[in-house]
Amino acid sequence: MATFSAQVVDLVGTFSDETALDSFITAGANEVINAMPRPMQERVAKETSFTNTTTSEGSKVLHVMRNDGTRDQPCRRIPARYRGRIQDSSDMQYATSTDPAYYVQDALVTIFPTGTGKLVSMPTYGEASPLDASAISAITNFPNEAEYLVILYAAIRALQQNMSGKLGNSDITTALTAINAEIDETLTIADSAATEIGLANAEADKATAEVTLANAEIDKMAAEVALANAEADKATTEVGLSNAEADKATAEVALANTEVDKMAAEVALANAEVDLANAEVDKMAAEIALTNSTLDAALTSVGSSVDTATAAIATAAGRVNTAVALANTQFDSAVTANTAEDVELASSHVQAGQGFISEAQASVSEAQTYVSEVTARVNQVSGEVQIAQGYIGTATGYGNTAQGYSATAQGFISTANGYAAVAKGFGGTAAGFSQTADKYAQTAAGYMSTAQGYIATANGYGNVAQGFLGTASGYMNTAQGYVATANAYLQQIQAKIGIAQGYANEVQSRLAVDTAEYSWYEKQQAKLQADYDRGIQLLAKG
Repeated sequence: MATFSAQVVDLVGTFSDETALDSFITAGANEVINAMPRPMQERVAKETSFTNTTTSEGSKVLHVMRNDGTRDQPCRRIPARYRGRIQDSSDMQYATSTDPAYYVQDALVTIFPTGTGKLVSMPTYGEASPLDASAISAITNFPNEAEYLVILYAAIRALQQNMSGKLGNSDITTALTAINAEIDETLTIADSAATEIGLANAEADKATAEVTLANAEIDKMAAEVALANAEADKATTEVGLSNAEADKATAEVALANTEVDKMAAEVALANAEVDLANAEVDKMAAEIALTNSTLDAALTSVGSSVDTATAAIATAAGRVNTAVALANTQFDSAVTANTAEDVELASSHVQAGQGFISEAQASVSEAQTYVSEVTARVNQVSGEVQIAQGYIGTATGYGNTAQGYSATAQGFISTANGYAAVAKGFGGTAAGFSQTADKYAQTAAGYMSTAQGYIATANGYGNVAQGFLGTASGYMNTAQGYVATANAYLQQIQAKIGIAQGYANEVQSRLAVDTAEYSWYEKQQAKLQADYDRGIQLLAKG
């Protein structure tokens, strides 16, 4: 037959604590002995001979006998306090060889009259010298039909020890500690990401300020171009007046007609050049208007979008910190509950912590969405700034072209003046008309010079605006760098949360395994307890 240890393992599964099994078998044997009916105890009792006195330890005394020289006489038991009476021949309790007595005191059995006695008892067992469960498959002086109860008793205690071992799982505690470490690192990284977003926002504010300054310069440029356009319009009017005077001179002096026609042709050419210059100035004004419109749209778009995204990122970062802090609290509570050997409470805290981790992940995803929006807006502004720079370059080109046309017109006007001087010789009236036309032409030239001055000033404002836009572009590039760094931090947060989630899954898995094993132990213990209780009841009935 298998040893008691092997039989217990057959009932409980795995159990390797042999010292505990020895203790369980020993305690079980004593309990079953105490539950046995008297006839069963006497059936398997041990008989030990002694003289006068013997120890009572390690024995459940059933009865004591004394040999009177012929046969063994049963000894009556008396309380130890009456031991003097059984030795007093005048006392009615006096003990004789045919009516001997015994008492138990100081763990000793003593008979009177003194002589050879026999102790009939059930052996009992102490922890100082327990039964060896791994070496025995039966108990001496123990009924065979009751030995299974000793095995059941030991199996119940072994299951209880296994259940206790499922509490305070060190692997779960390690995983919870690792979760806390990852969450703590996540909080630090989230602070770094918030700092980078703040720096990006500051750079975007600087870029906005530079664009505002550039816009002011472009407004000045537009004003100068408008003034130049007005002067060009005045020059056109003066040229028209000059042409009218030349026509009068042609009508009045037929002889001067050829010369006047030549002068008129030159004036017409000058007028055409002035018209071309005016057209170029109009184009320049249109390009500046596009620049203003583009920069205004960019400022409006980036201003509202960056402010909205920044506020949303800050809100999302706050939610991340709040959710992570709540998760950390739950995992700390899980560690405490696990240490306190409350598996169900630890599991609930872990599940709650996972919920907060999921909430933190959602907030991180939301923050990344807004970071992407900020990046898109920053790229959009950079594109709009480049477009605006292109418009300013085009406007400058138109201004330069207009200046060229103005110079050509001045050449034609100079030629016309020559023709007018020739025409003077053909008549006083024609000379008067020519003089008037000359004055108009000179006035037109003055207007064109003034217009060129305005255009030059406008070009200067355009150059200043380009400088501001270049600085703004630099700030936006710096902001993009900060946003990229913040995005990297957010990716690290996601990685840390993923690691924490993995540890949380490990905790759940281990808790599930422990819970399943604990449940099986609990059910098996209840079944064996029922079998044991029923067996003890049957044993007691005999």
